[in-house]
Amino acid sequence: MVRTFCQIRLLIVAALAAGVPCCAQMPVHSDANSAEVFAAHDLGRAYVKVEGSWAFHPGDNPAWASPSFDDTDWSRIETGRTWEEQGFRNLTGFAWYRRHIILSPISGTPDWQLSLVLPALEDAAEVYWNGRLVGSYGKLPPDPVWYDQAGSGITEISPHFPDYILLGQPQSGVLAIRVWKAPYVYYSFADEGGLTGAPLLGSSRALADRNGVLWYQWLRANLWQLGIALLSGAVSVLALLAWLRNRSQRMLLWLAVYCLHPLALLPVLGIPGLLSFRWGYGLVAPVVGIEDISLWFLLLYLLGLRDNPRLIRWTWWMVAIAVYGDFGDGALQLFRWTTWPDHLFLTLDVFITIPALLVEAWGVILVLFAFRRRLDAARWFLAIVAMLTDFLQALGNWFSLGVRWTHWKFWLPFQHPLFSILGNQFDIQSLLNTLLLVAIVYAVWRHQAEQTRRQNRLDEEFRNAQELQRLLVPESIPLLPSYSIASVYKPAMEVGGDFFQLIPCSRPADAALLILGDVSGKGLKAAMTVSLIVGALRAFAETTCDPASLLAALNRRLHERLRDGFSTCIAMRIDPRGTCLIASAGHLAPYRNGQEIPLPPGLPLGVVPETEYSSISLQLSPAETLTLLSDGVVEARNQKGELFGFERTREISGKSAEEVAQAAQVFGQEDDITVLTLTFASASEVVRA
Repeated sequence: MVRTFCQIRLLIVAALAAGVPCCAQMPVHSDANSAEVFAAHDLGRAYVKVEGSWAFHPGDNPAWASPSFDDTDWSRIETGRTWEEQGFRNLTGFAWYRRHIILSPISGTPDWQLSLVLPALEDAAEVYWNGRLVGSYGKLPPDPVWYDQAGSGITEISPHFPDYILLGQPQSGVLAIRVWKAPYVYYSFADEGGLTGAPLLGSSRALADRNGVLWYQWLRANLWQLGIALLSGAVSVLALLAWLRNRSQRMLLWLAVYCLHPLALLPVLGIPGLLSFRWGYGLVAPVVGIEDISLWFLLLYLLGLRDNPRLIRWTWWMVAIAVYGDFGDGALQLFRWTTWPDHLFLTLDVFITIPALLVEAWGVILVLFAFRRRLDAARWFLAIVAMLTDFLQALGNWFSLGVRWTHWKFWLPFQHPLFSILGNQFDIQSLLNTLLLVAIVYAVWRHQAEQTRRQNRLDEEFRNAQELQRLLVPESIPLLPSYSIASVYKPAMEVGGDFFQLIPCSRPADAALLILGDVSGKGLKAAMTVSLIVGALRAFAETTCDPASLLAALNRRLHERLRDGFSTCIAMRIDPRGTCLIASAGHLAPYRNGQEIPLPPGLPLGVVPETEYSSISLQLSPAETLTLLSDGVVEARNQKGELFGFERTREISGKSAEEVAQAAQVFGQEDDITVLTLTFASASEVVRA
């Protein structure tokens, strides 16, 4: 926490510190014992690199921190280079550096403190000055904490910028540095270990100013990366909000996940020293794995590949392998693997990582499938950029990870910057990653615009279907002598498959046909079938008003026209004297004053072409009510899976049409609900519906 606060503080003062001269090249004198002599009065204003030969010894012994210890028989090694480059191959664990420092005498009491900075080291260290522990970088075993510096090169700008270590009043002494190198992992490079940057000795103010300048330089050199991460994060938030508004648009969810990865990688790889090696190494693989998986599903959506079941099935297999490799690799960091036997963690790391590396190029395979399809310009751009980016990234991971053992260095030129703008360096991979982000966002925008146009056309079709529905299921009933008629229609979707019609008869002239039916299925297809049925009904009603004959003619017309569907229907001829003639084609029987009326059986329409239907006649008394309804009432189902059923329907059949429909809808509507009530008044009355 203190370290992060100090780095934030340095960022704030970075601009001011940029103009402070932070390094002075001062004369250095060496004696026969490899002790260096520094001008103390110059160190009060600047700092100097402690280069040259250091005493070095692998192993660990607390006595080596003592200034009186004799290190003349130790090996000699240079700082600023790894110890493996200088002959100490495969050295992990502890090793010590020692150096005798002599400061020239100064007059009076100095007003500055002598301090030290280790610009780069692998992996953690403790610093002793004249036998006293004065500070550390990271934390040494048994619970080590260290930061990733592998492959950073020997530069003044370290992957993380350590604060200075205060040595105290300027004086001569012995500087001993206890370095610990973590066991090797699959990510390890060819040469590692030790003080990979020359230690810096100087005043606290000069070293603090140096850190401020380095933070300013880092911030200036990473403006493009930070900007892309923030912009991508904003796109991710917008895509997530759009998906929350419409959960069916899963492509927006994958876009949100994909665009989040540059921002998620920022604390893992982008900001120096924010996360320790174990946290960074544990999180980078899952983040990259999620990036790959989200890219695969985006390509399936945007390149029109979701109609290939085999390809989707293989993609899910690749997802399983990626999750095993990437998340398994991250899960290894939960264990104290630095205490394991040599090479055990490395073996597990390789065993888990290799499968994930092998499936990284699956995006290239998806693009190759897309090349066989007709793509517009936006999708062609996406396909080409995605293939190049995924292929190059896969090659980079295949040949750069594990380079310590393969020694494949031909990939290094691809990692070199092509050009720089205001200190921001651009290589092939960073350019392609930016292009891919642009291509995906543009393709999604085009896809969503196309989907919006399609939805608008579909909405227009639904509006037309609803207009048609109003004709097939009239909102108001014409005047009918001696009867009061009420109807309620509640489709399960925008349009439905229920219908009813009231058609005046030509013979006898004072009668009318009342027809109610239900087409199998729901939605627009059912509504189109209803239009066919109603058209045929009105045509047949011009020649016959006999319900049984009407149903037989309609059945013959519909046979082989309903495409494996069917329709139930009830036809009833009524006259002003209360006489009713009723025939049914597989429809629910009507209720008379709360009692079901038994009807002759009949097959639904469109099943068997030569089906014959029978009618029954009944006489209504004044104030008697017939209730006709569709099966949407009986088949209403609650959350427990219970059906509304015939018993509940019978109990409420004597209520108004609105009350019956409302009861079924509240219980749990699953199908179109139609309820029609017919009440006989008297031969002398005319009642408006």
